[in-house]
Amino acid sequence: MGTIYNLEYDYSTENGQSIVFSKKDNKKLTADDLNAVQLKMIQSNRIPHMLPMSLEHIDLVTKLHYDINSKQKLISYFRDNKASMNDYYQLFLSLINTLEEASSYMLDQKNYILQMEFLFIGQNASDVYLTYLPVIDLDKNTSVIEDMKKLLTDVAGEIEGLQGNEFKSILNYIKNESFSLSGLKTLLLELISLRSNVNQMYSNHDYLNGNQMEGSFTENQNAAEQTRSEPIVAGSQSMTKKKGKKKLPPLTSRTKVYLIMGSLLAIALIWKLYDMYRNPAVLLTSSILTFAVIVAVFVFWKIWRPGVAAVETEVPQAIDQPIHNQSNPEPKVRQKQQRFNVQIPKQQYQTQFSPSNVAPVAAAQADTTLLAPDNEDTVLLEEESNLSVATMEKEVDISATLIRTSADEASQTIAIHTNNFLIGRNEEAVNYPDTAVGVSRIHAEIIKIDSSSFGIKDLGSKNGSKLNGDPMVPYKVYALKEDDEFELGKAHYTFKWSSSQ
Repeated sequence: MGTIYNLEYDYSTENGQSIVFSKKDNKKLTADDLNAVQLKMIQSNRIPHMLPMSLEHIDLVTKLHYDINSKQKLISYFRDNKASMNDYYQLFLSLINTLEEASSYMLDQKNYILQMEFLFIGQNASDVYLTYLPVIDLDKNTSVIEDMKKLLTDVAGEIEGLQGNEFKSILNYIKNESFSLSGLKTLLLELISLRSNVNQMYSNHDYLNGNQMEGSFTENQNAAEQTRSEPIVAGSQSMTKKKGKKKLPPLTSRTKVYLIMGSLLAIALIWKLYDMYRNPAVLLTSSILTFAVIVAVFVFWKIWRPGVAAVETEVPQAIDQPIHNQSNPEPKVRQKQQRFNVQIPKQQYQTQFSPSNVAPVAAAQADTTLLAPDNEDTVLLEEESNLSVATMEKEVDISATLIRTSADEASQTIAIHTNNFLIGRNEEAVNYPDTAVGVSRIHAEIIKIDSSSFGIKDLGSKNGSKLNGDPMVPYKVYALKEDDEFELGKAHYTFKWSSSQ
């Protein structure tokens, strides 16, 4: 059992390893303590680099479960794998991108826990997972900037072979009053570009993935190339490049072996001659020739080679200079939301979307207990004009409605306009408020499984729900067919399909 901010948490091994938050301000956590908008976004999207979260409602008590299966704590990963400076850079670049994308999912940066014990690593250092708390009125006294500064120094203590000059630049920037996440990102990209293995790293590692991450690695590589010729603002120092002496290109390993073996053979032949004719003149000659061979090898190795020009090298050097606050606008990637309007060839329309076939499609989802666990991360879509198929003649929009009836009210038609349609008494937390007798604050959810099927799930309501007269198991998704009827308390609903061509 532990406490962070004003929340209590514990680790659970039931159904796998997880972190469970169950109390706030020494009281049991309830649905009223959660931000309904943020909760919907987390449940409706697979947000990159966020620990998978599930919600448990039992007897008006709410618990937040965070799945940590197949993941290591950050500190354990860095110690077991002898993390390097490259791992350090990749970790923080992923963290910064995750925080920058919080607003696109209507999340608040300050609700991320930027502490080592709540950061988990998957396959590599860039595959980091953060814990997000969709809780109202968190008792948090530090800002995101302060948390990031502390995390930079804490994680540095776990780096094996810490590069003093590089980390000194980071420390100088931490002390800078103009510290920002975008400035830290630029600094890290510049430090990466100055490392000798930058080209290999860029070609082999997509450390902003992510795959997982919506910002592409190419965007950040371009940012690194744009800043490569500019000095870093880091405290009162900056990195610049100074021209060094001209040097010959290094010899290949094979050339070095041939050169050394040839010189040793020549020296051996010289002293073999002295062994045959032992006299002072031959001794002096052998000594001079041996010295000449050694000098020739050194000149060929370091100074001059026939037909090879010397190359002028550039050496990174820290210089003192005034601090200039520069705002480098970062490119923003416009992301489009996924559309559920699908276009199909005309010859398939009658077989796929006729009233007699809509029900089997939905019935195929009847055993689904988890909502789309294999959804991929949000991806950038091409222009809509490029997505249409040449053989398309019509765009079919399949939607769904509910017909609500009750003993004391007139019939109502309700359009399902979102992928996760909530029904309950709490007007602020649901999409359709229902004040009928027996309806819980957040009673049930209508889920859009795909473009041609919907399902319903009871959210642990006090009085339960019925589908076609049969009680529903809480949190299990049931497929909805045309004219299916379900009851929420005293309210009666009928599911209907509608299509427009």
